[in-house]
Amino acid sequence: MMAMRYIAILLIAGMMLAPSVNAQVNSSYLRVGVSGGSTNYLGDLDDDLTFRFTKAALGVDLSYKFNPLMSARVSFAHGWASASDSVSSNFARNRRNLHFRTPITEGSFQLVIDFIANDRRFRDRPDYVPYVFGGLSIFKFNPQAFYQGEWVDLQRIGTEGQFILGSNNPGPYALVQMAIPMGAGVRIRLSDQWDFELETGFRKTFTDYLDDVSGEYPDRDELFESAGGGALGTRAVLLSDPDNVADLNGIRGDRTQSDWYVFTVARINYIFDWRRCPQPRRRFR
Repeated sequence: MMAMRYIAILLIAGMMLAPSVNAQVNSSYLRVGVSGGSTNYLGDLDDDLTFRFTKAALGVDLSYKFNPLMSARVSFAHGWASASDSVSSNFARNRRNLHFRTPITEGSFQLVIDFIANDRRFRDRPDYVPYVFGGLSIFKFNPQAFYQGEWVDLQRIGTEGQFILGSNNPGPYALVQMAIPMGAGVRIRLSDQWDFELETGFRKTFTDYLDDVSGEYPDRDELFESAGGGALGTRAVLLSDPDNVADLNGIRGDRTQSDWYVFTVARINYIFDWRRCPQPRRRFR
């Protein structure tokens, strides 16, 4: 709810500020950008956003400046997240001994609000512009764990009893989810048609399974049977509870908190000067 209020305040502030600046006809333009940087994760295996699990991130985006203060931006980004209890200084986590990795592929629509207005053509834009942004995104993920020489998809196993029939365990979680991107950055003019941006964006998700860890341990025997028994059942049990600590308190994760991921990127933008594009010649008779 706090994230939704933040986005609402951001959008309302932008709409209130926009009419106060008199836009001129030539103030709108189009930007295309490519970005690279890092992905970080905040969840049950890392709730203090340490940087030891930092992974890469890549992205492309297209933005349209339609107002002296605001731009609409469509972005596509790909990153990776991971964490491991084995390197945690927290004794309970170290004893739990879970780990994961996941790719994150995101498409989003964002409203970017500049703190310095420009109601003139792009060639007259300021040299430095801080900005904030917010919007909506859809992302795809697939948490995995390493087992006997290979990475195993955890959602298919149901490590918290998602496939145990007749139980009160939650059903399988979806691998495509929605999130709220929000963040801030600074845009630096390099030349008439090139900009450089530094940006950090937090993604508030609505799932606690980005890391495949959320609630309680399932019954080991029931999990063994639901996974098909034999080697598959043994694999499911060991990936759910590798060090057999379920009997200590039965709690595997904190289901009251959803997971987050963070993209911190450097971006290069190119501005299209469409007003200089050649026009077709008219034939006169």
